[in-house]
Amino acid sequence: MIFEKLPDPTVLPVLLASVYHLKKANCSCSVYLVFLSFLHQFLAYEQLRNPGTLSRVVIGDFMSYYITNMKSFKSYISFAEDQIPRGFPTIDMGPQLKVVERTRTATMLCAASGNPDPEITWFKDFLPVDTSNNNGRIKQLRSGALQIELSEESDQGKYECVATNSAGTRYSAPANLYVRVRRVPPRFSIPPTNHEIMPGGSVNITCVAVGSPMPYVKWMLGAEDLTPEDDMPIGRNVLELNDVRQSANYTCVAMSTLGVIEAIAQITVKALPKPPGTPVVTESTATSITLTWDSGNPEPVSYYIIQHKPKNSEEPYKEIDGVATTRYSVAGLSPYSEYEFRVVAVNNIGRGPPSEPVSTRTSEQAPSSAPRNVQARMLSSTTILVQWEEPEEPNGQIQGYRVYYTMDPTQHVNSWMKHNVADSHITTIGNLVPQKTYSVKVLAFTSVGDGPLTSDIQVITQTGVPGQPLNFKAEPESETSILLSWTPPRSDTISSYELIYKDGEHGEEQRVSTEPATSYRLQGLRPNSLYLFRLAARSPQGLGASTAEISARTMQSKPSAPPQDISCTSPSSTSILVSWKPPPVEKQNGIITEYSIKYIGIDGEDVKPHEILGISSDSTQYLLEQLEKWTEYRISVTAHTDVGPGPESLAVLIRTDEDVPSGPPRKVEVEAVNSTAVKVSWRSPVPSKQHGQIRGYQVHYVRMENGEPKGQPMLKDVMLADAQEMIISGLQPETTYSFTVTAYTTKGDGARSKPKLISTTGAVPGKPRLVISHTQMNTALIQWHPPLDTFGPLQGYRLKFGRKDMDTFTTMEFSENEDHFTATDIHKGASYVFRLSARNKVGFGEEMVKEISVPEEAPSGFPQNLHSESSTSTSVQLTWQMPLLAERNGIITKYTILYRDINVAYQPVELPVVPADTTMTLSGLKPDTTYDVKVRAHTSKGPGPYSPSVQFRTLPVDQVFAKNFHVKAVMKTSVLLSWEIPENYNSALPFKILYDDGKMVVEVDGRATQKLITNLKPETSYSFVLTNRGNSAGGLQHRVTAKTAPDVLRTKPVFIGKTNLDGMITVELPEVPSNENIKGYYIVIVPLKRSRGKFIKPWESPDEMELDELLKEIARKRRSIRLGREVELKPYIAAHFEVLPTEFTLGDKKHYGGFENKQLQSGQEYVFFVLAVMEHSESLCCDPSQITCCYLRSLTQVLSHEFHSSIFLNVFKKKSSSFALERAIESETCTATLFSYSHSLRTLSVNY
Repeated sequence: MIFEKLPDPTVLPVLLASVYHLKKANCSCSVYLVFLSFLHQFLAYEQLRNPGTLSRVVIGDFMSYYITNMKSFKSYISFAEDQIPRGFPTIDMGPQLKVVERTRTATMLCAASGNPDPEITWFKDFLPVDTSNNNGRIKQLRSGALQIELSEESDQGKYECVATNSAGTRYSAPANLYVRVRRVPPRFSIPPTNHEIMPGGSVNITCVAVGSPMPYVKWMLGAEDLTPEDDMPIGRNVLELNDVRQSANYTCVAMSTLGVIEAIAQITVKALPKPPGTPVVTESTATSITLTWDSGNPEPVSYYIIQHKPKNSEEPYKEIDGVATTRYSVAGLSPYSEYEFRVVAVNNIGRGPPSEPVSTRTSEQAPSSAPRNVQARMLSSTTILVQWEEPEEPNGQIQGYRVYYTMDPTQHVNSWMKHNVADSHITTIGNLVPQKTYSVKVLAFTSVGDGPLTSDIQVITQTGVPGQPLNFKAEPESETSILLSWTPPRSDTISSYELIYKDGEHGEEQRVSTEPATSYRLQGLRPNSLYLFRLAARSPQGLGASTAEISARTMQSKPSAPPQDISCTSPSSTSILVSWKPPPVEKQNGIITEYSIKYIGIDGEDVKPHEILGISSDSTQYLLEQLEKWTEYRISVTAHTDVGPGPESLAVLIRTDEDVPSGPPRKVEVEAVNSTAVKVSWRSPVPSKQHGQIRGYQVHYVRMENGEPKGQPMLKDVMLADAQEMIISGLQPETTYSFTVTAYTTKGDGARSKPKLISTTGAVPGKPRLVISHTQMNTALIQWHPPLDTFGPLQGYRLKFGRKDMDTFTTMEFSENEDHFTATDIHKGASYVFRLSARNKVGFGEEMVKEISVPEEAPSGFPQNLHSESSTSTSVQLTWQMPLLAERNGIITKYTILYRDINVAYQPVELPVVPADTTMTLSGLKPDTTYDVKVRAHTSKGPGPYSPSVQFRTLPVDQVFAKNFHVKAVMKTSVLLSWEIPENYNSALPFKILYDDGKMVVEVDGRATQKLITNLKPETSYSFVLTNRGNSAGGLQHRVTAKTAPDVLRTKPVFIGKTNLDGMITVELPEVPSNENIKGYYIVIVPLKRSRGKFIKPWESPDEMELDELLKEIARKRRSIRLGREVELKPYIAAHFEVLPTEFTLGDKKHYGGFENKQLQSGQEYVFFVLAVMEHSESLCCDPSQITCCYLRSLTQVLSHEFHSSIFLNVFKKKSSSFALERAIESETCTATLFSYSHSLRTLSVNY
């Protein structure tokens, strides 16, 4: 039902009923519209009378009104509910009362439903709202709401939304929209500011005002408007002022209907101040003048500057700045001096011109300095002449002088005798005691008082003795010298001066006599030390009085000692605290101005040296920061003076503290061992990221389900720094786990490795049941039964077995149906291990392990490979091998050797070998005798069989072996071997030398004692074996090892010029590499022998040359005279040098280093080379004088050869022969030969 509350029950029901029935009866439109219009007017009147009380419902195009909550109405009219058709619109949310400020946005909400969906329109004050004629300011949103932007007062009214569809139209309850207009009086948001400008300057003054409504803004200067009335801006006005010459106040006015406000901006034109008035002297003392003056400026003055200087002086004025008052006392002036003063005013623009100057003189004062250049000399034995000069600072008119003198200078000066002098610089003092020393002082006085006394001078009342030197001064020249200067006393004759000085107050006095000069430079002093000096003049009559003591300090120097007690601690893993004490005071050599620290990382990534400079001299410690963790550093400290740095302290090594590793373990791998165990392996973190000593590792693991951890994480700890793997057991079969590994130090755990996922395998079978039975036929019966837990069908078995003392095991596999196996070749006296495991589809399970031990028996086999290692005339050394493994039948406890002379049938000798060694020496045998020998082994059960007999023969008595086999010399491609044999030994049996791993064999005559092995490789190690195999029993062997010399020189010599008639030729020698440590050089000349008119080269390479004679001649070096001439042509040494010259003339007959450079013989051909002596770290000799002995007895001598070709010299008398020589030289490649040796591990380096 629909109810309406009506104001008049006699009018409104009739209208409603009429409209309703007319519409229902399809009455003509004109009649219907008349009643409908009347109804609208009535309702509009009622709505104005009672606003907000009517709610309209329109059925089709008819209207019925439903009014609620109106208590003033007396009756109700109801309509049937079934009169409203299906799908009629419903207002779900209607507009509400809203208040909005002007210019803000207002939104009136509306939502409706129906079938079909209704269309929403809006009414304002019962009239439709037009949203198309307002520039988009009013618009209807898609939700149906009405949005009003930039609201105005005209938007205020009563709004209702209308929902319309094919079923009808429904109106919402109306809601009022109120637009509130704010009214704010004007105010300045940016008030104008004051400005100071220079004369003729420009400025812009800004003024901003706000309000509602917005105010107008204008500028005024006094009563004058500066802004035109018809061009007055709103809110903001900028006043531009140009070429301003005068200060003024400008007014900003803001006005609206709500009021008028003003603000003033002060524009001040700056100007320099005027000169102050002439200063007036109001007070004067000996050292100060008090001035007053008039400002002379109407404008404020910031401060004043007082300028002064001595009158008539050309020096610039001195200034006293910042004087805030017009009265000031200038102090620090000189007494009795005339000065000129003036004053300058300063404002915020600058300083103005100075005032007129005023001149004045300071008052007198007693002299502030003593008379100068006081001298005294004897006129007679009782009279002295004293003279002086005026004081440097008299401070007034000098009225006179007072001369004090005494024989006891320790008394107070008031007790001295006094002599006044009126206006003179010279006086005499008589009636003195002869042969006495008098001290004399002089002072000057003014009308104010006495000045200071001079230092006392001494004079001896002795005729002819000089007075004191004058103007004695000391000036430091360097850190070790001081220059002393003086003026000679007025004396007849000065023969010398005597200087007395000492180091400090308590030093010992030193005396120095100098020539009669006016200066002396004293040297050899200590740096930065105070020295005290006195000087006296001497004449033939005696020593005069000395000067007063003066002092001077030598200049500073660099410290001569480093800082002391350097200590370092590491408070953290990235810092080191360095502490020290200053250098000893006596070695500081000046004032320590700063310290510096040098440090370098030894085992870190940063190996560059670093230096910290400018550390305060008061500091005794410094913290080095941002260092690398767990890194060893070398640190030193240096002290500095103004002159420079001193020596560095001894370096201190310290390592920064540990820290947790910043890098994870590397190469983490996870491998499933079986269904319940996983093997985790890793490598240690990168060394640079360990930051300490790795103490162990932790393995973290957790069960994973669907990629997420499940359950509590678990941890296993390995407390071993070198551990690199771990077996994690107790896991669940067929389960995924995540593993990470971390290393730790004493500081804690480091970074974890990346997670590794691994899934355990399925479960494997348990241990099978195993039974082992040993038989008497060297076999073992192995029987087994399936394990209790098979985890599925078994697929077979695997058996591993073998001797316990052997590394190799036999492995066999069986099917799931087999249950036994018989192992053969089971040795007696041995322990065996049997390992059996079962297999299912996952793999082999855990092994069942059992051991058996077979009882021992006596060996069933004999020792193997019996032979002789060496033999002598009375002994044979035997060696054999153990019996075969299968025939030992237990542990071999000993051996028995049975031997006999084959010539004696029934006298065998049996010897036990305990413990069971496989080597035995038979001694006490007969020389040159054959013996039959055999051996057998024993176990705890008894002996085994003897081995087949083997025969050995001892050597004859006269068989002699070489001894002292050694390397005599080693060259680049050859080695000289030497040995010793007894005297008068003559054997036809040759020696054999084996080398190059036995590939090369050389036979040597049995009477020879040395052999040169050639054609070797440079810088290569060789082993040489010397043997003498005299019979089938074998012979002794000697072994030595040597390494050939390196390739030293690669350049060749060059001839300079030609051989002259005197048998001389100059050769340019090769350069020696700078890295070779060579002690000296010998020039060796080898004359060639002639055969059938031709010169014969004795060797293709100097490696083949016998060096004995040369080595002996080197040992005889330093012989100053060599008598006689060798008849036979032999190699000789022509010169010895410590440094190899670039050129050398062969045959100049001079002596070089104790050797004669013999003249080259005409028609003779020569080969020459250079022998170089090289230093080595080891030495077999201590005394260089024993070089011959050392050389011949040295164990190894190394000669390095680099053979190209020899230099042949052929000396001719005739010029025509020179051409032939040149042709011969051109056909050969000219090089040099360099031999070098030392008397330890001798190295003779040869280069031809």
